[in-house]
Amino acid sequence: MAALELCRRFVSLAPEERIIISTPQDAANLVTGEMGTLDQEHLRVILLNTRNEVLSTHEIYVGNVNSSVVRPAVRNNAPSLIVVHNHPSGNPAPSDDDIVITKDLVASGKVLGIEVLDHLVIGSGQRYVSMNENGQGFS
Repeated sequence: MAALELCRRFVSLAPEERIIISTPQDAANLVTGEMGTLDQEHLRVILLNTRNEVLSTHEIYVGNVNSSVVRPAVRNNAPSLIVVHNHPSGNPAPSDDDIVITKDLVASGKVLGIEVLDHLVIGSGQRYVSMNENGQGFS
């Protein structure tokens, strides 16, 4: 709960103090502390502005997949986003379903003019996988 509150405070900082996401590690640092300890699967999106500054984070689902991942980006006029979800097993290796969903999200984002920059899978500890870096679900 404390990590989530810190995240909320970071994204509410004045524009000159906002967190900038330059690498997958930057995004992972924002969420691994809390998401790596969750005992149920959670999917969140990190919304970014044109300078890759964090605008906000939104929890999309807990437990069951929901197709409304890009909806917060549309509502907040965010030009890009990073999808993040955890694997309660602790193993951050993307599943075949993760890859298929990522392909669908990237395609949907293109239709809506929203760039899906990455899909991070968070495991236990500080372990994560950047699906974009691994070429999984991204062309």
